[in-house]
Parts: sequence; C-alpha cells; structure tokens
Amino acid sequence: MSDRISLTIPTATRFRGVATLVLGGVGSRLDLPYERVDDLQLAVLSLLEASDGDRVTVEVEAQEEGVLVSVGPLSDGTGTDGALARVLDPLVDSVEPSERDQRVWMTLRIHR
Repeated sequence: MSDRISLTIPTATRFRGVATLVLGGVGSRLDLPYERVDDLQLAVLSLLEASDGDRVTVEVEAQEEGVLVSVGPLSDGTGTDGALARVLDPLVDSVEPSERDQRVWMTLRIHR
C-alpha cells in the first residue's frame, strides 16, 4: 500500500516552506524520527535550489517501507553534479537521477 502526494509550486524561495511542511506531515504520519524527516527536508530543499523554470513538482510517496520523493524538472547536469551528491548522500538512503519528458528529475528514498 502507498499514498502519493503531488505538489507543484513556483520556484520562488518563499514557496519552498510548503514542500517542507508536506514532508513533515508525511514523516509524522509514518512515525519517522525527527532527524530523518529533517534530513529529508534538507535534501529536498537542496534539490529545489537546482530547479529549472518557474515551477517545480515534488511527488511524495508514503510506503510501508519508507518515503520516496521525486523532484523535477531540474537543471541539466543535476543528476551528475558531484557537489550535490556530496550533500544528498549523507541525508537520504538513496538518490537516483531519471529523465521525464527529456528533463532531469531526482528521486530520494528514506527507509523506515
């Protein structure tokens, strides 16, 4: 069983708190430790910095085994950005770049 939330927001900095609020609610619902929710929020905020265009989508999938978050579209090269990888790797259990409609997306996973 899984539940999915799709949130499309403007890329302006003032809207990023909405994404962290949604992640906090999902983490609370899954009884994730505060530190893990905080790590996931920080990872998503880091990806939002790499957003491309005037809107970005954050898809959150709550699963029995954890949380899966996809963010995109992002700037070209985000999936191979070594500096971003060094930020994300300690925060989440896995990071996977993908392509949708020829645009870069990143998927983050945190296990329960």
